[in-house]
Amino acid sequence: MTNQNRSEKLRTLSPVEAVQTWLDGDFGFDDEPALIAAIRKDSRITRSNDEIIDFMADALMEEKADAQKYLELLAKS
Repeated sequence: MTNQNRSEKLRTLSPVEAVQTWLDGDFGFDDEPALIAAIRKDSRITRSNDEIIDFMADALMEEKADAQKYLELLAKS
């Protein structure tokens, strides 16, 4: 799959699917903007792109990462 096709597919994910994809590391170089776009479908998400990236980097360090839990935490400012 080309980068463009992969990015387009990632943008179609639900917010929780996008968080899970991020946690699974199932994305390629420069796909973060597409994942952020999918996460932003949840209208509660008001953090900046950099804050989302930092938050998800911290979430990756957790041993038992639960996508729904992290989406809820991400939605809290």
